[in-house]
Amino acid sequence: MRLVFSGATLIDGRGGRPIANAEVVVEADRIMAVGSAGELPDQGDARFINLTGKYLLPGFINAHDHLTTKRLRGSRTDRASADDALMVARGIQNALVNLREGVTTVRDAGAPRGLSLSLKSAITSSDIVAPLILAAAQGLTETAGYAHEIFVEVDTPLEAKKATGVMIKRGADFIKCMASIEWGHAEGEPLSTVNMDVATMRAAFDLAHHHSRRCMAHALCDEAIANAVEAGADTIEHGVFLSAATAKNMSKRGVGLVPTLSGYKELRNDWGRGQGIMRQSAKLVEHHKVGFRNALDAGVTLAFGSDSLGNLMDECSTMQEWGMTPMQCIEAITRNAAILLGIDDRVGIIAAGRTADLVVLDSDPISNIAALGEVELVVKSGRLIDPARLPIKFPGGAVLSTAPGE
Repeated sequence: MRLVFSGATLIDGRGGRPIANAEVVVEADRIMAVGSAGELPDQGDARFINLTGKYLLPGFINAHDHLTTKRLRGSRTDRASADDALMVARGIQNALVNLREGVTTVRDAGAPRGLSLSLKSAITSSDIVAPLILAAAQGLTETAGYAHEIFVEVDTPLEAKKATGVMIKRGADFIKCMASIEWGHAEGEPLSTVNMDVATMRAAFDLAHHHSRRCMAHALCDEAIANAVEAGADTIEHGVFLSAATAKNMSKRGVGLVPTLSGYKELRNDWGRGQGIMRQSAKLVEHHKVGFRNALDAGVTLAFGSDSLGNLMDECSTMQEWGMTPMQCIEAITRNAAILLGIDDRVGIIAAGRTADLVVLDSDPISNIAALGEVELVVKSGRLIDPARLPIKFPGGAVLSTAPGE
């Protein structure tokens, strides 16, 4: 059936002036037409959905999450030791929590044993209405390097190339390298330093690009960020210590940043990972603001990512607090994220021919960024989703299943 969303103020994700009293025509999973009321041809027996007084935006995009281990307590080893089936089930739950927030596309940035691929398969092969999942499978790291408990250890360009090929054969959508390693568990230890060298990362990224896969790099210290850019990364994840000079180089090369601000802010709290991690995270947040501002000033494309502990509202609030306008925040969760993930021909803006991923808000997010948390309706590939009927996830990992009475 053809649907017509009418009467809303349209914020299409491209950063331009909102369109009052707009109409968006959807058929099956596609946007067919967009315009002001009265501009479009008569839609005959289409179903009209009156959104007068509401705000219509593109579906949000989370460019960095860890769905199978999201908001789990304990060390990395503890979090990786859960049963595979349980982790995939948690991943589905967390995907639905994303959908409740208006997120219709998620890039999973890596999981133990590559379980993000199992999660993606479980969702795509079923009738579950969930965000589109793009999966990085497992990251690459040095032997005993950062996140070695859950990722693949490689020490030479040849090993990196072989591991990348295996992940591509398994169906990975992205290839990830751990360019930096973070300690800071004890006073006096460095907060971040180089983990993987340029040659090893380049071997992985070159093969990935040959197979039309985009590449991401976990990188906090400025040297590791510069190394990852030199090696061919398409996006830098976190970028805490990003210098002005490296930010300018990223902008020149078209390398984007997914800062995951809210994740590091939340990690200052007790998640069963030790006082050292809490102390480290508090220090990282102090530096993160400077790195973020350097990226913003250099014109680096910035996108939203929650990481395993953050969320969309905290991320956007922090982005605004640290210098972005509300419209820039909206672009970060829509078009910018789509560009960095290489899917801007499908999602990220509201335009004819794009996938019908939409979010209806109760009030104006440009006047008040908190309105991004007032999601009234989600449209995923043309299917109407009432967010009140989706899971609510609490900080300790508990879940309230659905709306009252169910």
